[in-house]
Amino acid sequence: MVGGVYRPRGAWWPAGGALAAGAAIGFVGAATAAAWAGAPPAPGYCWFYTDSSRTQGFWDRCPA
Repeated sequence: MVGGVYRPRGAWWPAGGALAAGAAIGFVGAATAAAWAGAPPAPGYCWFYTDSSRTQGFWDRCPA
């Protein structure tokens, strides 16, 4: 995984709520992110990116 983690330690937002919490600037589906972030930890996860290159971020549950 390139700079990525699964749901940052101390995350207080509900699953899929990283954008509303201000912890990420966007997200992409697992198929799109797999090229630079590796495989998701489980089905139903999206890559939430924290920079404009989309390579830094974390995996979390996709928004509903």
